[in-house]
Amino acid sequence: MQTELDEWELDADWLPLPFEEHWLPRRPLAGKTKHGGYYRMSRERALKLPYIESNPLALKSLVITDHDGGMADEIVAHAGLPQPSYVALNPITRSGQIVYALETPVILTDAARRGPVNLLARIEAGLNDVLAGDVAYGGRTTKNPTHVEHLTLWGPEHAVYKLKDLADPLDRLKALPKFKTTTERRKKLRTSGTGRNVDLFDLTRKWSYRRRGDYDQLTSWLQVVQDYAWDRNVELIGPAFTNGPLLAGEVNQLGRSVATWTWRHIHHTFSEIQTIRGRKGGQATTAKLTADELTERSRKGGRITTAKLTAGELAERGRKGGQVSSEAKREANRVRATKYDMGAIVAAALEEA
Repeated sequence: MQTELDEWELDADWLPLPFEEHWLPRRPLAGKTKHGGYYRMSRERALKLPYIESNPLALKSLVITDHDGGMADEIVAHAGLPQPSYVALNPITRSGQIVYALETPVILTDAARRGPVNLLARIEAGLNDVLAGDVAYGGRTTKNPTHVEHLTLWGPEHAVYKLKDLADPLDRLKALPKFKTTTERRKKLRTSGTGRNVDLFDLTRKWSYRRRGDYDQLTSWLQVVQDYAWDRNVELIGPAFTNGPLLAGEVNQLGRSVATWTWRHIHHTFSEIQTIRGRKGGQATTAKLTADELTERSRKGGRITTAKLTAGELAERGRKGGQVSSEAKREANRVRATKYDMGAIVAAALEEA
């Protein structure tokens, strides 16, 4: 009986994925075991060890799903997903890491282009669901696929994907998370390492829009944004995501990106922004009104204004406009004036008490 592993080995008509072209850390962490003891070193030295850093902190070129179910070599085919760039297997348990290399690495700290980061987070969560990924896997380090300790099943050199190439099949399987609110997003992306970045960026961005105008020194602004990002990372992101909080370096880079972008593009305080928006909104609304609607609004406005006038102001308006022309109207105005005067007397009495 031919197994999935046999099929991988028999297909030798193509060159394997050039791993080092898609593995981007310049001075990676590396170690002898997956449980710790990692040190920074040159790429050449790192590739001699069985465990290495997977991606730079601010960049992601390898999308990794850690499968512990003993079917890492065949679960992708069963799910109907694209062929992985490679699968780094434990040769005994057949658990391992299923890896897709991206054609264009995703910059996680780009404040101006968040679409790719948001889509990557959804893809990671979808792959975790479909491929039975370990939700506790943080993604910082990975099996070195070139090391003899692991059995690596290489995909062809063209097994390099755009985000859309991974998102579309997940969407067809109804496994690409969709959401409308921040709470829904946080819940559905809780297994995605990049989901933490998405959520923390959104929290920090919205907060910084309101606060930017209160600072006139860039160094002070950078510090306060990074402090806020770190606080939210510990208090909110850590408990909400299965991977725990982001590392300090990731938080600092994200905070710096938000602070730099807002410093360059926002120059008003929040109250000033609200005033500008209100003024523009009022102008836009008025511009859309017809002549009859404007007349009606003016008439209603007049009634509201009249209701706010004091007795003396009402009488003055009546004299100027010649509106008090009958005994009945004069009597009504007298009663109204008396009413307002009595109110003023009562209010004054209460103040004295």
